[in-house]
Amino acid sequence: MVLVHEAMYDPPNKLATVVKVTAGEHSAKTDPNAQGMFQQPMHILVEQGTQNLLVELLDNRGNLLATLRLGIVDHVLCSKNVQSEMVYTMKPKDARNIRNPRIKLTMVVNDGDALEKGTLGGPVSDVDILVRQQLNKAKHEKQTSSGQEEFGEMDVLKEAACGPLELFEGLGTTKKVYVAVIGPPVSRRWVLGIWDGPDDFEKHHQPKLEVDLMKIQGVKADPTRNHVFVVHCYDAQRVRMSLTFRRLDRARDVWVEILRLLVSKARESKQVAKVQRTKSASHHSNSGSHYRLTNSSSGDTEKKGTFLSSLFKGKDKARQK
Repeated sequence: MVLVHEAMYDPPNKLATVVKVTAGEHSAKTDPNAQGMFQQPMHILVEQGTQNLLVELLDNRGNLLATLRLGIVDHVLCSKNVQSEMVYTMKPKDARNIRNPRIKLTMVVNDGDALEKGTLGGPVSDVDILVRQQLNKAKHEKQTSSGQEEFGEMDVLKEAACGPLELFEGLGTTKKVYVAVIGPPVSRRWVLGIWDGPDDFEKHHQPKLEVDLMKIQGVKADPTRNHVFVVHCYDAQRVRMSLTFRRLDRARDVWVEILRLLVSKARESKQVAKVQRTKSASHHSNSGSHYRLTNSSSGDTEKKGTFLSSLFKGKDKARQK
């Protein structure tokens, strides 16, 4: 699978472009995009004996703008050279149209033998692969920034759920925002926050809008727009609302799946905390009962001791008489 992330070139004015990938007699194309942000996976069958993978940047009419030729052995099969979101320099056909063309790709090699033997854990969808790529990227960035090696699931999911989006504000207008999830110990609750930009988030500014993950009813992909998804939730006054976003830096379905995972994990952690509080309260209650029982037993012993001592004193007095 070839994941086409983004096509970049100069001058900055964007054309409606298409990326075509060819391996021998097999080829596939992305959907046209005027911003150069594709985030689209394509499956290419590479037959034995194929030497090169040809990547072409086309305009919306099919005219060739730039090309990139990658050796199958060196750039696809060699694990040392295959990395996520690699930026390759393309060769322009005519420098008068575009200059310095570049393309960002991720190669995912599926071994047919492994699939037949079932060593990949059964059939894997494109979304599963993309989500796994995003989580691995988030974990690597977290390790680089903090210097730690291991993190909890929520830490990695939080890192993966940070990024730019376009928020629909009404009448078809959109605003570019930065979305991230914050939780303990920074926040007492798990919250989906919306900021004007990444700088505001990094400087710990108050978000423009907060949505409690416990109040998110669902995260759904828009069936009519393949780059848009909707978050159905309730505000602080329990009024139902919907937030509509358009993806920018990754596939729409990756956002949907990661946010769903975060909501699910947040609810699980709340349930676990509730069970622990119940057990703790029950333990303290039993300890208190044991303490009272012990004290009452001690009191009974003291009473018995007093009664016996008085009895023996009475016997001593009787002997003296």
